[in-house]
Amino acid sequence: MGVVTDAAAKMPIIYPGEIDPVVDAQGREGFVEFLPWDSEPGRALDRKKNVDQVRKGFRSRSRAELRAEAEKEDPIEDQVERLVALATSWHLLEQDGTVIDVPFSKENARELFSAPEMGWLRRQSFAYVANEANFMKNSSKAS
Repeated sequence: MGVVTDAAAKMPIIYPGEIDPVVDAQGREGFVEFLPWDSEPGRALDRKKNVDQVRKGFRSRSRAELRAEAEKEDPIEDQVERLVALATSWHLLEQDGTVIDVPFSKENARELFSAPEMGWLRRQSFAYVANEANFMKNSSKAS
């Protein structure tokens, strides 16, 4: 029982308004592969964010500075940062199944998940990595 933290899982890409994952001409599903939230890259991101918050707390700031800082926070950028940290590979497809020939890299992942027109994929991906059931070890217990 537990989340497998050192193995990635493939999230099938499902376009908005569709029920089934998109597939290419060879029948291969489009996917983005992610490590789980509690994997080492996910935990490293959490540690970095915690250190940043602690460091911010050590310097004196006025209420106006605190408010301005809070207003600068961007939840979308936080999601993008998490997805970039956890993504490991992909097979990207257009809605008609045409292969999108963009190699996986952290830079390309940041560009993909940051693009406003790809907000649907960012939300789908964030929901996927937030659901620990996607990374659970299968139980082989027989009853």
